[in-house]
Amino acid sequence: MSVTVRIPTPLRSLTGGQGEVQATAASVRELIDALEGKYQGLRDRLCDEQGQLRRFINVYVNEEDIRFLQGPQTPLKAGDQVSIVPAIAGGAGDRGGVPAMAGGCPRASGAGPPLPAAGAGRRVFR
Repeated sequence: MSVTVRIPTPLRSLTGGQGEVQATAASVRELIDALEGKYQGLRDRLCDEQGQLRRFINVYVNEEDIRFLQGPQTPLKAGDQVSIVPAIAGGAGDRGGVPAMAGGCPRASGAGPPLPAAGAGRRVFR
């Protein structure tokens, strides 16, 4: 069964720069094996030494997280879309050198009035 696999940017060096590839497999586990057959080294980036998906690798089948399906045994069918998404971590205390945005997070234009400051308008009952 041919499925489309979305490859994240950090792994595209293994797929010749391709952001999407086609593969044939009946399960996510078989898909990883098939991808390794075409793109040497991909399995090592996705799986640990015991063959389990690395905990910072998320795999979605048709936008459903396989952790909430059947894990690596999640079945695939023709036309499915599989997305490999590496987790993004961060949290440097100094914002990692990223300057703070004036006024907080950006808002879409027309999204309504700005939110009040924390604690503004709070009633205190005594």
